[in-house]
Amino acid sequence: MKRSILFLALFCSACSLAPAYNRPAIDVPEEFAGGKFAHARPSDDLPKGAWWKVYGDRDLDALEDELSSNQNLQAALQRLKQAQSALGAARAQLFPSLDIGASSEKLQTSKNRATYFSAMPSRYRDNQLFADVSYEPDVFGRLSNLVQASRMNLEASRADLESLRLSLEAELAASYFSLQALRREEALQKEIVADQKEHVRLIESLYEGGAAAESALDQAKISLDNAQSLDHEYGLQDDTLVHSIALLLGKPATGFQVQTAASEPRPWAYATLPSRLLERRPDIASAERQVEAANAEVGVARAAFFPSFALNANGGYESAQLANLIQTPSEFWSLGIAAAVNLFDAGLRRSLTDEARARYEETVANYKETVLNAYREVEDGMSTLDRLELENASQKSAVDSASRNLEQAKFGFEGGMSPYQDMVTSRIQYLQAEQQLAMLQGRRMAGSVLLVKALGGGPE
Repeated sequence: MKRSILFLALFCSACSLAPAYNRPAIDVPEEFAGGKFAHARPSDDLPKGAWWKVYGDRDLDALEDELSSNQNLQAALQRLKQAQSALGAARAQLFPSLDIGASSEKLQTSKNRATYFSAMPSRYRDNQLFADVSYEPDVFGRLSNLVQASRMNLEASRADLESLRLSLEAELAASYFSLQALRREEALQKEIVADQKEHVRLIESLYEGGAAAESALDQAKISLDNAQSLDHEYGLQDDTLVHSIALLLGKPATGFQVQTAASEPRPWAYATLPSRLLERRPDIASAERQVEAANAEVGVARAAFFPSFALNANGGYESAQLANLIQTPSEFWSLGIAAAVNLFDAGLRRSLTDEARARYEETVANYKETVLNAYREVEDGMSTLDRLELENASQKSAVDSASRNLEQAKFGFEGGMSPYQDMVTSRIQYLQAEQQLAMLQGRRMAGSVLLVKALGGGPE
């Protein structure tokens, strides 16, 4: 009978009650609505991981290299280590456990106990040296499903780490390009302030000579004050961006400085955007691993409806004297198998199984939502870049017009056909147009970075 039970346990250890896993089905487009994009520059030789190098900005490269000190990233690394340890603990249950021990006791028993007889000593010493082996056969795949669930949770943690890393890289790059554009705007604003001051001096001289009304002077001063206020606002935004970059790099904001290149890189996008590129997104990989883990946990819950088995063996030496402890007459041992099944639990196992299935359906819904959100982010990124390119073209035309107007104003002033005030006004208009172009440059670069993030990384 024991041999039959043992054979049954070992035979069933290859079984699994987890449902066959299939990737959740979801309709995805064959291509994106945005169609094709042109490469900003060849990038086949770039490392796949360092996607930001496509912009060719050494200051950005230096910042990205320091991102490993980010504290959120460090926390994610520790979560990954926890998942690795959890997998090791789950795997350990597939193997027998061995305990060894030794004891030496001096005992006093009651002479009034029911089993006492006069020939038996009531005080004696007992020495033991023993070992105990226990093993649970993986009946119905409970343990293997636990291992599978832990393995998928580990893979999900690894994908979560990469998703966080990509998000931080993108946030850092977007903040850098925003700071770069902001400083260009700030430099232009300082020129506007200088021109506004010159304008105020001109109106003051005209007012003192009776050639300008007091209201004109007040209006010029209002424009100067507004320009100076905006200049201070640019400084505030610069400080805020620098401090946010310091936090991303895991450094104190106090005294932290960021160098930005004077050059203006071009936004970059894929030459083509096939749907398969979304497979590169680590958050989608994490969502699917969580589905697989939940699927395995259903098998764990279902296994509770079936018997559990245990194999036990123990033995050693026991003697009243240490001198003859390790001798054949002192040997003792036992070997056995146990099986148990729960006959009534008031619906506990059914409820736990239903909970596991509901958790599986939840992860399926989360996976589909993650995929749909990925497509939304890509479409948003492509639409944003497309619209910003149109805005940029229009603004370049506005800058060209403002530049020609400024040249005409200079020509008119130098030829005595128009007052100096017209030239100052034209120059301010030109600088404001350049500011708007710089702002659009920052938005275009940030949009390019967000598209790279939406696609799961840089070039293949």
